[in-house]
Amino acid sequence: MQPMNLIAGLLPAGYLPALERIWKKHPEEVRLGTGRPVRVLAAGREEAIFPPLTQFQLEDVLQRACRFSAYAHQDTLRQGYVTLEGGHRLGVCGFGVVQQGVVHTIRSPTSLVLRIARAVPGCAEGLFPALTDSALILGPPGAGKTTLLRDAVRLLSDQGRLRVGLADERGEVSASTGQGAALEVGQRTDVMVNVPKAEAVMMLLRTMSPQWIALDEITAPEDIEALDRAAYCGVKLLATAHGDSLSDLTRRPLYHKLLARGVFSQVVLLSPDKSYQIHSLLGEHKRMEEMP
Repeated sequence: MQPMNLIAGLLPAGYLPALERIWKKHPEEVRLGTGRPVRVLAAGREEAIFPPLTQFQLEDVLQRACRFSAYAHQDTLRQGYVTLEGGHRLGVCGFGVVQQGVVHTIRSPTSLVLRIARAVPGCAEGLFPALTDSALILGPPGAGKTTLLRDAVRLLSDQGRLRVGLADERGEVSASTGQGAALEVGQRTDVMVNVPKAEAVMMLLRTMSPQWIALDEITAPEDIEALDRAAYCGVKLLATAHGDSLSDLTRRPLYHKLLARGVFSQVVLLSPDKSYQIHSLLGEHKRMEEMP
């Protein structure tokens, strides 16, 4: 299903003409909120294009995203999102249902944000020659980290003729379904979906004999430990992280530890305009280890 048709199917019927108009600008995300204008981010600019949605309409959008079975999506809803066909992600804010200190689901949504997945074949062509060793893709939200990661994985797999393991916990990189990846990630890429990233890295390492392992969004200490283990086993790594600069990254204990261990040899720094620069980390690891 085409992304516009999928998204149009979530919204009330009267919104289709405006959606068709804005789609020509290649939107990146759609923000919905009770009693607020619907806002679309396209080409770096935000535009209000629809009248506000009612609470009933917002709940209907979420129900449609869940295919009228919130229970079937409970595992991701409790984490605040629903993954749609094609790798699109619907972020959910509302009232959490908590039992014995554990979030079980989110109901009565007040805000939704639809992140639109779009493959851009060739966007990593300039990066590919530099991928002779492990690299961390760093950038602010919306800079295109996942898009660049996806194409780099495809190039490593197809042009590099390398075995790549992709730890795609949310299914956003590959848009994988029970019938395989909907977005192209390469003929030699093995994809692990719906498994926590750290666990997926270890499973790929044990069972698929990868030469590279890729994952989106390093967020937890267990991710760091899994990457460190994979690097120790001689596997090269490609991953993404949120950050505006290398200095921003080193100020945070989680990432400082990662860089100090020398897991990555280079950082690919993305700008909001989706351009990028490659920075070598060789010679920097010892200095970071000595920092207090």
